[in-house]
Amino acid sequence: MPDEPGPAHLGTSGRRPVVIALARITRLPGAVILLPMLAGASLSALAGTRGAFGPVTDALTRCALPCIAVLLIAVGAQVRPAGIPALAGRAGVVLFGTTLVPALLLLAVAWRFGREGVVGIPLLTLLAVALSSSYAMWAHTAHRYGTREDAAAGCLASAISSSPVAPLLVVAVWQGTGGAVSWRLLVDSVLPLIVGVALGAVLPGSREPLRGLLGPLLPALAFSLGWGIPIAALVHQAPAGLALAAIIGLISGGLVALAWHKVLRRSAVVGWSAAAVAANSAALPQILAAGDPAWRPYLSTATAQAATAALISTALAALLVTAAARRANPPDLADPADGPQAVPSVPDDGQTSDPGLNHAVAVLTIQNRTGGMS
Repeated sequence: MPDEPGPAHLGTSGRRPVVIALARITRLPGAVILLPMLAGASLSALAGTRGAFGPVTDALTRCALPCIAVLLIAVGAQVRPAGIPALAGRAGVVLFGTTLVPALLLLAVAWRFGREGVVGIPLLTLLAVALSSSYAMWAHTAHRYGTREDAAAGCLASAISSSPVAPLLVVAVWQGTGGAVSWRLLVDSVLPLIVGVALGAVLPGSREPLRGLLGPLLPALAFSLGWGIPIAALVHQAPAGLALAAIIGLISGGLVALAWHKVLRRSAVVGWSAAAVAANSAALPQILAAGDPAWRPYLSTATAQAATAALISTALAALLVTAAARRANPPDLADPADGPQAVPSVPDDGQTSDPGLNHAVAVLTIQNRTGGMS
């Protein structure tokens, strides 16, 4: 009687369906963001009003802002001062697609429809989601398909656009109150990245340890942000969130991908990650309503719609990045279920270009065939 296939046979056609399914899921560029975010939202729903299960999970659910700050420092440390001019150009491209063009469209909506917004989506929702891009999605995609400068530029742009500064500026222009914007928020958004650049320049040896933090930081950040997404509200506002994610994702992601390819002469794959709305956009309605009581009647609706749009847009961005990667270089995304030839070996030095994430079979496949990224 032949022996039962064991773990050593998982790289052959006899691999278990569960392993194959997991390999396919983790191959998705946004899986490292989307799956922890869904896990956080699901566990939050199970916990209900009791909150976290204990002190450890309580710390994990409150780590979003610290994770973002450390992420920006770690990404900034990878940037060499000589590359800063290129960094500014790339960040400008991202801000053009994710913030400037949407801001002009939002001003047109504000002047035409006011706070009520359009088709059941209040202006407060649009201010929260239309001007931002996801730190985590960009960092993961650029780290996988681009360069350190790509990652830093996108994170810099996300730091600016995903803070309250962008919607406050739009409201200030709409209401004619430019002096109402606190420029300290802008400094607060970019300061961690500047600290990282300085740290990498003064202590070059710190770059590699900080780079290794990116792997565990991204899922921890996604889980913490997901914890704050209300599942019940997601279900109720799913149609509005789906429409927002599709429209904003295609506009922002499409513009950045197009400019990334035509202006910067780089692969459009990284640019499509701008389709993901920042998960912390669900907190922006509360910030805006705290500063202006006129927004309070729209607060609950805007929070639920923003949370839904953030979750759906992350999945949409992952699909767009996957499609763009297939079109740019089909062999890079070979199906891990196709057979032994799709299972790579780890490089001799045991290092990959995506620290902390090299456990996924498909990710290893990509890195093995492309030879890694600098």
